[in-house]
Amino acid sequence: MNDRSSGKCIAILGTLDTRGDEVAFLKSRLQERGHRALVIDMGVMGEPIADGGDYSRQAVAEAGGASLAELVAAAKAGAERGAATEVMIRGARHIIAQLVASGELHGVIGLGGSTAAASGAAVMSGLPVGLPKLLLTTFQRLAPIGDEDIVVMQSPVDLIGMNAIVAQTLSNAAGAMAGMVEQTAPEGHHRPVVGITALGVTTPAVQQVIAGLEARGYDAVVFHATSENLDRLVAGGAIAAVIDLTTFEAIVKLCYSDELIKAATGTATVDRRRLPSLQRRAIVQVIAPGGLDLHILPGVQSEAAIPKPLQGRACATHGPNVMLVRTNETEMQAVAKALAERINESPGPVAMLIPRRGFSDASRAGSALYSPQTDQAFINALRQHLNDLSALQELDCAINDAPFAAAILDTFTQLST
Repeated sequence: MNDRSSGKCIAILGTLDTRGDEVAFLKSRLQERGHRALVIDMGVMGEPIADGGDYSRQAVAEAGGASLAELVAAAKAGAERGAATEVMIRGARHIIAQLVASGELHGVIGLGGSTAAASGAAVMSGLPVGLPKLLLTTFQRLAPIGDEDIVVMQSPVDLIGMNAIVAQTLSNAAGAMAGMVEQTAPEGHHRPVVGITALGVTTPAVQQVIAGLEARGYDAVVFHATSENLDRLVAGGAIAAVIDLTTFEAIVKLCYSDELIKAATGTATVDRRRLPSLQRRAIVQVIAPGGLDLHILPGVQSEAAIPKPLQGRACATHGPNVMLVRTNETEMQAVAKALAERINESPGPVAMLIPRRGFSDASRAGSALYSPQTDQAFINALRQHLNDLSALQELDCAINDAPFAAAILDTFTQLST
């Protein structure tokens, strides 16, 4: 059942020189469910065991910027295997991106060993959230999926040679993928979606805003210091508007060293951008400085354990193993400048609301991190760098007070009409 008009379209990532029979079996099981399967051959050196796939290794290499002959010659001359793998990853990503852009693709499944786990995760990384993605591998621990919505299925045996266990494992993977592509959201869950950024110290404000949005006919999706996930959803068109109530991550991205960012995010790369997709999509943004008043130090149990660059500042415990330390004027001014630039460059309606009596529960009057002069330095810098001061509103309340949530909702409604 390989007709374009029937079922869903699923891409299979595999190496046909080592796992051609297994890929062919997986394809047949998907077709038995009424789906169309497109094989993308990511092999390089050997000869395909099965047919050359819907996208041959030559086509994949060329899509990655090289010819297969060049890759083979380089490998025979002693080039590292990783160089060819990177080309094939680029090629497969390019092909998958075209299929996604055309609206033709409904799911991606990859299978293999350690290299397949790493390359499959690389190909699937950055694809739209909600698009079914599945990795079947013998090396689950080597699948670097990060915070991507990729399903990783551990194979109990190597996926080489068709036998009863391999057949059952491949059938299970086909069933899992078929089940995912056949699902749709239930009725009643098709309202416009608003992304909201959150943190424990701004939770009361977030809860009030959620209630207000739902009363206005929106679905609210909360991102707890995970703006990368929000950014992917914005880029994919799944988010209709953003209430960036908790901009805390800007402190990390702008003020921390590369080493600290890697430690804080658990990634090997450093990306100092925050929500870059909002510069490309003209959607409503309402921004607030939630959490910009503090550094969060997990694992720090006493003032003596605070890193030297932050010692001597106001601090407060936040649970048994977390310390909060006050940001200073220099840090706040740097973040204010970055936020002003974001507002100035935003293609869609945007506003920033400032709660003058505290940017979180930790810095309202009477709290350990209360510092109105530091908050004022942030406000002054914001005013200095904004092109249009009408985008800025200041309110005489704390961020978690009811009037602030009401102002956020009123502003959102105004910008949305």
